[in-house]
Amino acid sequence: MSYSTIRAHALLAAFALAAIPSLVQASGGSKATPEESGLVLMPFLPGEIRVPGTVEVALLVYNPDPARRSVVLEELEVVADGLVIHREDLSSISLVGDPRYGEVNALVERLPLEISELHRDRRYFAPEDAPEFVGVEVPEARREIAVRWDRLADEYNSGCPVPFRQWDFPLHYDQLFFDDAVPGTRARLELRVRYRSAAGRASAATTTKTVTLLPAPLPPPGSLASRAGAVHLHAGDLHVHSCHGEAVNACAPSDDCAAESLQTSGDFTYAELRTHYEALGYDWFTATDHSYCINDTAEYQAIEAECAAITDASFLCCADIELSSDEEGPQSGSDLGDAACLWTTSANHMGAHDITARIPGGDDGFLGFCDGLFGDALEGFLANIATIRAQGGYPIANHPAAGEFGWNSYDATVGIEAGGLQGVEIWNGETQSGQGGSVGQWVDWLLDGRLLYAYSGSDTHDEAFAYGANHVVLGEDEPFDLPTLHAALKGGRCYVSNGPVLIMEVGLGGGSVPMGAMHVLPDDAPAAPIAPRVHYNFGAGSGVISIFAGRAGDSAETLLCQSGSLTSEGVFECAATLETAVTSWYRGYSENGSTVAYTNPVFFLIGGPDPRSYCLGKENTAGCFESIGFAGVPSATSGQPFDVTATDVVSGQFGLLFYGYAPKFAPWQDGTLCVAPPFIRTSVQNSGGSGSGTDCTGTYFFDFNAYIASGADAGLVAGATVYAQYWHRDPPAASSTGLTDALQFTIGP
Repeated sequence: MSYSTIRAHALLAAFALAAIPSLVQASGGSKATPEESGLVLMPFLPGEIRVPGTVEVALLVYNPDPARRSVVLEELEVVADGLVIHREDLSSISLVGDPRYGEVNALVERLPLEISELHRDRRYFAPEDAPEFVGVEVPEARREIAVRWDRLADEYNSGCPVPFRQWDFPLHYDQLFFDDAVPGTRARLELRVRYRSAAGRASAATTTKTVTLLPAPLPPPGSLASRAGAVHLHAGDLHVHSCHGEAVNACAPSDDCAAESLQTSGDFTYAELRTHYEALGYDWFTATDHSYCINDTAEYQAIEAECAAITDASFLCCADIELSSDEEGPQSGSDLGDAACLWTTSANHMGAHDITARIPGGDDGFLGFCDGLFGDALEGFLANIATIRAQGGYPIANHPAAGEFGWNSYDATVGIEAGGLQGVEIWNGETQSGQGGSVGQWVDWLLDGRLLYAYSGSDTHDEAFAYGANHVVLGEDEPFDLPTLHAALKGGRCYVSNGPVLIMEVGLGGGSVPMGAMHVLPDDAPAAPIAPRVHYNFGAGSGVISIFAGRAGDSAETLLCQSGSLTSEGVFECAATLETAVTSWYRGYSENGSTVAYTNPVFFLIGGPDPRSYCLGKENTAGCFESIGFAGVPSATSGQPFDVTATDVVSGQFGLLFYGYAPKFAPWQDGTLCVAPPFIRTSVQNSGGSGSGTDCTGTYFFDFNAYIASGADAGLVAGATVYAQYWHRDPPAASSTGLTDALQFTIGP
């Protein structure tokens, strides 16, 4: 066990101790001594599961005896319903008494949850009636914890006996629940450690933990599964910490992270955490230890190797990082992290996802997440975003409206529209905030014109737990692998939920715009009717669905429609009119008490490059959505070609390009007519390709500059805007036709 640490600057430590004399007496001390109720036992194991199996769990054993007497540990037992389901010899390990470790942890337990990140159902060190720290007490306690732990770690590192020990062992959850167990069934575990006092007296310490069986993960609703190209769902976590970021007993090759002074127990490897997530019915997570704990390339490569070792066809782990950055620009709100750093730092945290190399941010020394009195350990968040983007990754603002390191650079923050953040963690930890908190901050950013997706993260530093996970929606033919997963997350094809399935789309013309889409409208787009809709599955439960509409520049979203209480599965939709003046979006939300779900929006964007595609292609009988494209520059006089192309077309089919001078969104031949009549047809072509007639290898191209030069249409002059779409035969289809999306382009001189 390594206890190496970096001591604070003497001035900072002295300031911390001088500022908080009241907390030394107010800590409450340790709850138990051997004379009273024996050792302190802290179990770290999932308290809720969906898929019973074998899970790697941990038990911390601590001797708080103020007289510093040792005990000899003999045996660990786990009992369920009177039956021993696990027994382990503890090898007669001696554990010295020391109340100071408990006193530090008592301070930690009295911090607000968003600071301590302790997902526990009770206190183990602080008295239950000891008040939670509030106001200025929070940063004072935060600094005292760091100073006290720094002193203890120095002692442990010099060879002094350690009063605690953590055991990792497999727990067979499939022995807690029979195959016919119904959701809501609870199993009571008793964890017992037998030991002998220094005088040889036999004793035992016990603690209990209740495990609840949750409903199995829900499948996509039949309204989606019955379509050609059914979807599959994958739930996971974008914010996970491990033993690489612990203040003590960190995983090799990581050094103990004194900057993470609140995390002194309950650490797991990523391999162990996989068993937790599988028990919860999740099949992926991203490794996001703090950048100030991962201090060199070797440490980051160790995490990469650990993730690669547990990634296979059924489970994915990606080596990412939680990056600390300096705030920039005008600041809003309050930030306890500033006080913890003696106002030397105004910092935030972001998830750096799908990166290819470690990105530095702070160090693992005492208060290493601060810039320090005489240094500048953190980059500005805008520079860090640029670094993430340069690696092909995407950044997410973590816990933006709460926590020790919130996100106060509201004005300086930009979204996807400017190559900034990809999204916002709207759900952090076990609790959600309805439409307020981080959800409210996300919506405020949207209203201010920032394009951002919604994500979630458990932020666990101990065992995994059930929360509002990210549920990625993949198409039937999409593989479950890391590139596809990240592409879906980056594209907003996910919803956040602790139970229900909730998938948004917007019906437009004869098709639908999927969740996460940023659908660029053509110039002069008509105010067409649209149908925002949510595909849902509540299983045996129920919920009320709300569909919100938003417009950039407004002061608030509009509640477009709201259902009554819905059960089972189905589709809820309402009618609206396409907004053509400003960027707009539609998103869904459901709730039933503490069971909630949030969809990502469907965006409709105003303005864009010219030429640009718009509207919706139709899925052909080979299972492809055909795409229009272009090569070259449209010109009234150029001798160079401007090819309007179509790809993913059914092979060997006759078709043509037609065009007009205005756009349209109307149902037509089981697809969408994207060009307003009157329109003009060009010459018939054959798509070519493999010739089998059953695949998507066909293509079309049409040199529109040559067509302009031919004089076939006197309206094709410099400055004219053209709207074009491909149509072709598709005999097996019900309507016997195929359609691409459309292309807008303006003819140059």
